Amino acid sequence: MIIPVNIVKTYPVHWDEYNILRDFIQNFYDAVGYRKFNESFHYSFENNTISMWIKDISFSFEWLLHIGASTKTLNSKNNAGYFGEGFKIASLCAARDYDWNIHMASGDWNFKVQFIDHSIDNQIVEMMAYDLNKVETPSDTTILTVSPCYEDTFELFKTVLISFYYPENPLFGEKLWEGSEGAVYLRSNTPIPELLPCTKDNGRKGAVFCGYQMLGTNPFDLVLCLHAYKKNDRERKTLYAFDVVDVFEELAYYCSAKCAMVMLEKMRRFWSSYQRKRIDIYSLSTTIDLLVEKISRDDEIRKLFTEKYPNILCIKKVMNIEERNMRVEARSWLEKQGEKKYILAKKTFMNLGYITLEECCRQNDGFVRAGKVIEMKYQRCFDILFEVSKDVFADFFILDSRPECKIITNTTACYSGMASLIKRTPVKNKLGIAVRYGIQIIYLHIEDLKIHLFFKALSVFIHELCHMFGGDSSKNFSYALSEAITILLYNKEPIDAANKKWIENFIHYEGGQSKENTWCSHNSTDCLQKMWSVWRRSQILSQCGYSLRSRTHIVLFFCPRRSPELWHSKVRVYRMHPALAAEAHHIFRTRTERRQYEPAYVAHLCMLSISRADKKLSIGGIFPSCDPLCSRCTQQK
Repeated sequence: MIIPVNIVKTYPVHWDEYNILRDFIQNFYDAVGYRKFNESFHYSFENNTISMWIKDISFSFEWLLHIGASTKTLNSKNNAGYFGEGFKIASLCAARDYDWNIHMASGDWNFKVQFIDHSIDNQIVEMMAYDLNKVETPSDTTILTVSPCYEDTFELFKTVLISFYYPENPLFGEKLWEGSEGAVYLRSNTPIPELLPCTKDNGRKGAVFCGYQMLGTNPFDLVLCLHAYKKNDRERKTLYAFDVVDVFEELAYYCSAKCAMVMLEKMRRFWSSYQRKRIDIYSLSTTIDLLVEKISRDDEIRKLFTEKYPNILCIKKVMNIEERNMRVEARSWLEKQGEKKYILAKKTFMNLGYITLEECCRQNDGFVRAGKVIEMKYQRCFDILFEVSKDVFADFFILDSRPECKIITNTTACYSGMASLIKRTPVKNKLGIAVRYGIQIIYLHIEDLKIHLFFKALSVFIHELCHMFGGDSSKNFSYALSEAITILLYNKEPIDAANKKWIENFIHYEGGQSKENTWCSHNSTDCLQKMWSVWRRSQILSQCGYSLRSRTHIVLFFCPRRSPELWHSKVRVYRMHPALAAEAHHIFRTRTERRQYEPAYVAHLCMLSISRADKKLSIGGIFPSCDPLCSRCTQQK
């Protein structure tokens, strides 16, 4: 008996093999339910025929006659299908586009899908129909066969099976939570096949099942299953990224605290993320908030989480310039603590008992504590720095008055220097760079105000003065700082003179030999070459059994550029005060042993006095009666 289905052969819908097989399997899946699917659904591949069947279930073929008619539309909550068109459209595309023979049998009937001629308005059109047969002995098995098929189609069939939600799905790992609303699993090691749906930009790390079918992916090692989700668009086969975000939020609301903790751990890289705009459909910020809130309500899980992650610091949204400055300073302090010592997270984590980044910085004395300049040697240091800026940077820096000077006293402070700014009417300097701020206070760290650190103090001082052009991240500041460096390179002599004054200042206030007989410098290429040969010789002698002496008055201060040919412009040779010898030796040994600096490129202090029981070599001796490193000063005894 031929029964038309009222679907013309030219109906403009085209499904690929994946969707055809998925809808064939879907009818069996909905008939047995996801809990029994793995054990009740059977299939085989023989003689180029894919057969699929279930036992002890049969239904009326009349539901297969009408588009939109289905037993699942009456109760779609627990079914993967509910449009009432899957089997009909799948059969049409299979028979028309792939020449597959579709046979189905259930209870007391069986049929074959075929096409017949049908008259509509005196025109003959081809229409899909069922060649139905009744059987005398009803069967307790419902079976569907598809042929002719080949190995690649059968492999696709097995891939389609994975797209359905059931506990034995090979994509599922450990179950974290399950409820009537859905479930959350860890991902197994089984790769997600390329033919399964993939959400753009999420990759294939995790899977998302909605309405009992896999419809997308997520970027974490998680399998999310939201049962009540139903697509309104039949043609949209894959979830968008914002759909996946919605699934995360809904499951975060339903899941247990234990599951929430695991999900939160998997999403760790988003712990500190806030919405980029007021309405951000792609943000996981709300999901993070829901998971943290879930954990906070369970005392046992909260304790477990805080013990596992004791070093979380919360960051609030900054609301004004004062809070922004504190955030920048606190982040600078954090960078000095090591990359993995602390984990930054949202304000919501404060519900678990964590403190803010700023509070932690305050507790560890990381914020700058500054005092007025009282000691005369430090006042003189600032005087020298201002003199250099006035002589070398004439008309480059525009100061209405000399800023107040303060010293950063706490050793744990995150900054070497800092400037307090106030907005002013923009004016341009001689290079046409706009000066946007007035400088009220300049801060320098006390650790940089030492006899051998003039160049570091100067660089910090110039950096802070350049803030009159803008903040650290501004284009104006970056350009001004580059120009300031260029000016420094062209003004070696006044900087060298300032360095000499700096050293004399410390000798004067800290005691030591007279400044007239102690300090001298030389820049000749000849002496530089001798200095380098002395350095190389000391390395060789050290390897042969000589040792560096821990106490000496002779120190070479290297500040070379990249090219050895230009070293002479940045070399200084000093005879060090005895009180500073131990410190100089410590700096040299620490920096070289840790390999923080290479002698050919980076400034460092080195001591070149080598001794042995029967020999003594004094290298680089500086005496008032001769030039540094001349032949009379380099002796071997």
